[in-house]
Amino acid sequence: MRYLLDTHIILWWLVSPTKISKPAQKIIRDKKNEIYLSSVSFWEMAIKKSIGKLTLPHSLLEAVAGEGFKILPIMPDECLGIVDLPLIHTDPFDRLLVIQAKLHDLVLITKDATIMEYPVICIKA
Repeated sequence: MRYLLDTHIILWWLVSPTKISKPAQKIIRDKKNEIYLSSVSFWEMAIKKSIGKLTLPHSLLEAVAGEGFKILPIMPDECLGIVDLPLIHTDPFDRLLVIQAKLHDLVLITKDATIMEYPVICIKA
């Protein structure tokens, strides 16, 4: 299976994996699964770090590479796809994650109940 991690799940996986549900941990750990991280998550983390709302692991990119996660770039059609999403969530980062999951047939792993209201398959973390 192919999964996309929400931004908070990436951070929890690297720093406090016990915050993630056991079923989601099992999915992320299973090397048969393809785990994707969106470039939008790195953008979101950088913005939050720059305004003092987040502390990032020192070697974030190395840690991600060590896990074997795949990076999903942000494409123009995905950005434009947000237009067709209902305005359930106002966070632009989360809206882009939803459209990427939808367009790439990825299961989104999140703890965000608002994201789960969209017509994409989600696993509650």
